[in-house]
Amino acid sequence: MLRRRPAGVRAPLGELRRILGTTTGVAVGIGTAVGAGILRTPGEVAKALPSVPWILGVWCIGALVATLDVLILAEMSASVPRVGGLVAYVRLSFGPAAAFLVGWSMLLVTWPASLALVAVATGDLLCGGAATLAPGAAPTSSGAVVAAAVIAAVGAVNLVGLRWSARFEVVLLLLKVTLLAGICIAAAIAAPAPAAGVAAAAFPVAPGELFAALGGAMTSVIFTYDGYADAVYLAGETRAPGRALPRALFTALLVITALYLLANVTFLAVLGIDGLAQSQFPALDVARRAFGTVGAQALTVIAVVVMLGAINAYFLTGPRIARVLAEERLALPALGRVPESGAPVVATLWIVLAAIAFALTTTFAQLLSVTVPILSATTALVAAGLLVQRVRAPARERPFRVRQGWLVVGLQLLIGLALLASFVVANPAALAIDVAALALGLVVYAFVRPRAVRSA
Repeated sequence: MLRRRPAGVRAPLGELRRILGTTTGVAVGIGTAVGAGILRTPGEVAKALPSVPWILGVWCIGALVATLDVLILAEMSASVPRVGGLVAYVRLSFGPAAAFLVGWSMLLVTWPASLALVAVATGDLLCGGAATLAPGAAPTSSGAVVAAAVIAAVGAVNLVGLRWSARFEVVLLLLKVTLLAGICIAAAIAAPAPAAGVAAAAFPVAPGELFAALGGAMTSVIFTYDGYADAVYLAGETRAPGRALPRALFTALLVITALYLLANVTFLAVLGIDGLAQSQFPALDVARRAFGTVGAQALTVIAVVVMLGAINAYFLTGPRIARVLAEERLALPALGRVPESGAPVVATLWIVLAAIAFALTTTFAQLLSVTVPILSATTALVAAGLLVQRVRAPARERPFRVRQGWLVVGLQLLIGLALLASFVVANPAALAIDVAALALGLVVYAFVRPRAVRSA
């Protein structure tokens, strides 16, 4: 079981300060989720499932899956307010090996690679404007350099202190929601009727084709929703987490779902099904069609604000994964050490360096196909862990408790297994990469296991 330490007895790693509230949790959830994904992936969904009911339906399915996950995480985060989020919950339910593999995959792949892709898109926007993200456009020669500078600059803000990075995220939240919702509404009102164009691919009607298409579409949707629950990684630094975290989780998911549905309705209204299916950057095409050059320029500003919020949110959450691994002696103590400012220096520097490295080597498609199966498997572990904890610790105080928890967990697992199967059908090569990464993680764990056993 997880070791319990009284407040102030974490001297080797530094004491965590509970200085964050619900607003920061909402900002982190929205900040991580609403990034480059919603500006680009709706075209991939329409390409896989060229039908208005199916397009909007898969986004609603994504919201349903996220809602089940939020219900589970609300109970887990309220009853076990530990820094590190999903890694801490997996450690509690399934032991150090599973926790190490989850944290390993997050710190080595998911967090820095996702941050890198958002930063590269930001660099291309700043160097060449929105036109650099248009269909067929090549990245600017200086985009990667600017991406590295953006990563370093936002990392520096987070090194100043936890309060500064949290306030920065709240400001970006207000800007991104206002600007993104504003341009969607304005574009839907101002744009002419969709022009006739090349017809989209035929809707897949054969069962096997439909299953694979659904897997491809849901890969984009799940990736775009991912981040809605990232407030749980800050549980150890949140005031009254039993109340604040469930509120933050549900509020963030509500706002994210509303923004995503609004964006997709706007894209369909302005571009039509065929136009959306052919668009590699629907937000850019909508802005240009509705407002011309001025719209493209406005979209550039909005996209930069949106993506800066995502970059900062990754810095707020990623180092907390290293913290829980260090607490359980599954990582070097330096990775989890937190000074008085609340800024984990070594872990933040690791995220900076790893993200810069990924910015030079990783593509959007590669990240999408490799990370989603890992995210789905981790979500399933946490869901099953809810039932494990109810059996092991029935008397534990649960400020938020999921009604009919077994049913919620069962639905989450069934949906998750179906989605995972469809991901494998759509991207079998990605599964091989994930298995290889986990196998390497098991080799590394063999060296850290003696430390973890002594800490149990």
